[in-house]
Amino acid sequence: MNETYVGTDQDAADAARLAEGLRTLRELRSFYDQSTADLEAGREAGRARVAELQAEVDADIAKLADIVNEAAVEFNNAASELVETGFASPKVLTGKGLGTLRVKKS
Repeated sequence: MNETYVGTDQDAADAARLAEGLRTLRELRSFYDQSTADLEAGREAGRARVAELQAEVDADIAKLADIVNEAAVEFNNAASELVETGFASPKVLTGKGLGTLRVKKS
């Protein structure tokens, strides 16, 4: 009879440990699921932020490219004017590093 009593106490203790272990696993799983959702939300927010920044950078680069193109057109016009007036030749300008600049076609 004493053995049955000890076995029953051990079964109860094992059941309590199992219940506690399952509760802990559920809590950890809930924490994992929430962390995974937070991570994905953070990634999505990061992708959106990167896309916004890329659009801003692209717009700035387009403005700068337009400015560079305008500067090249003005430079080429000034160089052409020197050549047309006879003050310089294309060969002389090129020799001084002042040859025609490439211009983006519209």
